[in-house]
Formats: sequence, structure tokens, C-alpha cells
Amino acid sequence: MRNVKFIIISVLFISFLFLLSCNKETASSTPFQNTRYDSTHISITNASPDVSNLMLYINNQKTFLLDSPFSYGETTYSSYINYGNEIAPVTIETPYINIPSGYQQLSFGISSENISTSFSNYFQPGGSYSIFVTDTIEHGQLQCILLQDNIGKADSTKGQIRFLNLSSDVPPLDVWAFPNAGQDGFKVFSNCSYLGDDFNSVLKSQSFSYLPAGPYYFIAAVAGTTQVLLEGGLIVRKQSINSIFTKGFVSGTNERTLGIGVISYNQY
Repeated sequence: MRNVKFIIISVLFISFLFLLSCNKETASSTPFQNTRYDSTHISITNASPDVSNLMLYINNQKTFLLDSPFSYGETTYSSYINYGNEIAPVTIETPYINIPSGYQQLSFGISSENISTSFSNYFQPGGSYSIFVTDTIEHGQLQCILLQDNIGKADSTKGQIRFLNLSSDVPPLDVWAFPNAGQDGFKVFSNCSYLGDDFNSVLKSQSFSYLPAGPYYFIAAVAGTTQVLLEGGLIVRKQSINSIFTKGFVSGTNERTLGIGVISYNQY
């Protein structure tokens, strides 16, 4: 029994890579270029079980992504070449694509005549944003959760991580971490509420937390209780950026069963 000062009961085991920002205790036709400041970098994740062929429209114009339409659980990805080492340039894969900076209207749907959700925002030049399409039509209006990503400086001994509750019927969660899958753990995040209902959690989820690089075992329990909903392992690599999010529903079945998605890439 792991020593976290409570006894684990009612475990719903999800055997998948998983992890953790709450209270802290698809490639485009235009490749991502991290040196450009006349564009904005956005990452798009389809976290809605009821939309399987999601398309992106910018200012009512269809945007062609190499991996679109993208299905439930998928995230846009692109790559660019880092020429820092002229002898051996490195290809970097990133979840971000480029869009023009400034005020833009972004819409998502299976066709231009069938738009499920839309929003407008001012996108800062050189800024990085994550967009998550969440909920289901039957739970209410399909919605987009927009995060302005505040990524810290790279650390040669640590990775950066955050946890996002994107499941509308999941209560606030506490997240515990066990280094090297050992017996002694500590609480990493608390009261991680569904982002669609809690603006304060949205603000906190825009930042990442540092963890020493290495293997971890994580447990997510209903906040303030011993009811465990999710658990699993993740290797946190040095200089990595990791967004772990819930998808599906506690009440869901088959593809809509509660699970975990991971967006991970190296900072350099």
C-alpha cells in the first residue's frame, strides 16, 4: 500500500501514460517556425468523443492541415529543422501550427455548413496557445477551451508538466506522484476542476510545473476523498513539455469511457 496518508478504494484503473495544473502544492501547410514573430503558434486537440472528423476554419476559410480531419483524442502536430548544429541539424516535432497574429475567428466542425463551435480572440505575435474542443452535443453546446501557454525555460535536469480536467462529469481531482513508482508519494496538484466550468482553473492551467526527470506513477482521486478515478505511469524526460488531459466521461462506455490523453514534446 502506497504511503499517501489515505487508503485507496474504488479504483478505476486506466493503464495508460498519465499525469498532471491546478492548485500547485497536426501539421499545417505552413510549417511551424519558432523564430517568427509575425505569426502565432496554436495547438488543437479534439477532446470531444462525439466529433470524429473535426475541421478547422479561420475567418470562415477552411484551413488545410496535413492530418485533418482529426479524430477524437488527436492533436495537431508539425515539425521544423533546428539548424543550431550545422553539422547535424535536428528535426523537432511540436504540437503547434502557425496562424496569422491578431484578431482571428476560429471555428470547428465537420463542414462549413455544420460548424459546432466558434470563438474569436486576439492572438499575440510569437505567442503560443492550446485549444481543446470538449464536451458533447448532448451535454450541451460543444465548446472550446483556450489556454495561453506560459512555458518556462528549459532545465537540463527537469521536465515541465500540467494536468487538465477536460471531462464535464468528472469532479475536481487531486493528483499524487510516486517517484520511481515507489511507496512514498506526494500531492502534486489539488482541486483540478473541469476547465469548462471554472475560469480560475483555466488561468492556473496556462502554466507548467517542473518535476525532476525520471519515471513516475500518478494517482488522481476525487478531491478531498479516497476515491481514485485514474492512475498510471509516465516517464518525465529532461527538457520535455507535457500536457496530460482527461477525456471521456465517468458515465461513458466504449470510446466515451474515462481515459487519459498525453501531449508531449522536447523543448529543444
